[in-house]
Amino acid sequence: MKIVKTIFFAGAILLSIASCDNVDDLNQDKKAYTTVLPSALMTNAQVNYAYFLNNASVNDNNFRGYAQYWTTSTYTDEVNYNQERRNLGNSHSVILYRDVLQDLLNAEKKIKAKEALGPVDIAIKKNRISILEVQIVMAYQTLVDLFGNVPYTEALDIVAHPLPKYDDGKTIYLDLASRLDAAIADMDVSKESFGKADLIYKGDVNNWKILANSVKLKLGLHLADIEPVKAKTIIESAYNSGVMTNESQTALFQYFSSTIDMNPLYNSLVNESQIMPTEFFVNELNAKEDPRRDVFFNPESKKAGVYKGAPYAKQVTYGDFSNVGPELKEKTNPGVIFDYTETCFLLADAANRGFSVGGTAEDYYKKGILASMNFWGVASGDAQAYLDRTDVAFATATGTAKQKIAYQLWIAYYNRGFEAWTEYRRLDYPVLQAPSTAVDAAEGKVPVRNIYSLFDKTLNKNNYEAAATAIGGDLMTTKIFWDKF
Repeated sequence: MKIVKTIFFAGAILLSIASCDNVDDLNQDKKAYTTVLPSALMTNAQVNYAYFLNNASVNDNNFRGYAQYWTTSTYTDEVNYNQERRNLGNSHSVILYRDVLQDLLNAEKKIKAKEALGPVDIAIKKNRISILEVQIVMAYQTLVDLFGNVPYTEALDIVAHPLPKYDDGKTIYLDLASRLDAAIADMDVSKESFGKADLIYKGDVNNWKILANSVKLKLGLHLADIEPVKAKTIIESAYNSGVMTNESQTALFQYFSSTIDMNPLYNSLVNESQIMPTEFFVNELNAKEDPRRDVFFNPESKKAGVYKGAPYAKQVTYGDFSNVGPELKEKTNPGVIFDYTETCFLLADAANRGFSVGGTAEDYYKKGILASMNFWGVASGDAQAYLDRTDVAFATATGTAKQKIAYQLWIAYYNRGFEAWTEYRRLDYPVLQAPSTAVDAAEGKVPVRNIYSLFDKTLNKNNYEAAATAIGGDLMTTKIFWDKF
């Protein structure tokens, strides 16, 4: 018996020694994924792109100020256009390149590298790549609309191109249009894609195809003043392939009540008492008795029974003015990526330019206003009463057709600061005045561009200087290539 026990324990010791030869295995979870899944990369990119568009942090997003929807009561550097102090170019670049594009491109590489098994798997693979491509296009278009020339062909390849060159903005746009064409052509709406990992459309390929065409419509309109023939082809092709036709197709990013999943506006609007609607915006809506006021602004913050906006870019007392509406302060309020309202006004612009998009400028102008009212929960009777006003109706409102469309689009873009600022620059309306206190670099004008990051200047100096020269100077007054007038 003693001999048997000795043999048993000796064997146990030998087994333990053998199992310890690779002691690192003890720290590995054999049931966990060892590499990140493409779907998880895309999910993370969607979270970060939604953050870029929807947050109101002074470090990351001052576009609602540039569009003069909102101003701040105490800290006014940002609404006075001090881009350099906050190094906003770095924030935008980090979010869009590192947190959005890097993940989308890595997801795309992983999917392309995986061998498809059979025709169904091939179709799903194409759908996933196409959906990633649409999001890549949107992120690059955003970068061009921010800065002008940006790294593109050599971007995000740290091994081959640690110091990437900056590509011409117009050239990038034209390539993005081609990429959208390819993505749209490869989508099979009868097959699956990403499923629940897709936080925008839950893998609905048909909705992604509609979004791709709507993005293509916008991209074409941005080219309309400089490449009208090419723009006509892009716009009419997008329309014929199928753009958004109703609210159910709007691309929304849903937020939740938990701290890590809530709408980033909550911190800026609830945890801080700083942001107020501007006097200019409030007065414009008051003058037309706009029924969206009770959603845009907080009814409990009226002064003497009326909404009172704050003077833009001036230090004031927060409580002396109306503040932002309670719906926008909700943790679960969804963020808009691209919507039906926007599509209607883009089609109005296209029709006004003579492009064939299935309706007149007036038709789409009306649809855009009613779509905005519906999105914000305005009663249909109140919405129609607003549309019937002589200072709103397309036939009788003041201004050119282009100005009427631009003005109502500006109102409808409320809470979508980046897009509002972009379309203001493109359509040149309404007329926004820079504050007298604006930084000298603004030259008395509302910015039409974001200056490059400080890191561009220091870490990629030669390519930065070449890019700055090519666009006409790294200034907030230098127009993006599509901003012709």
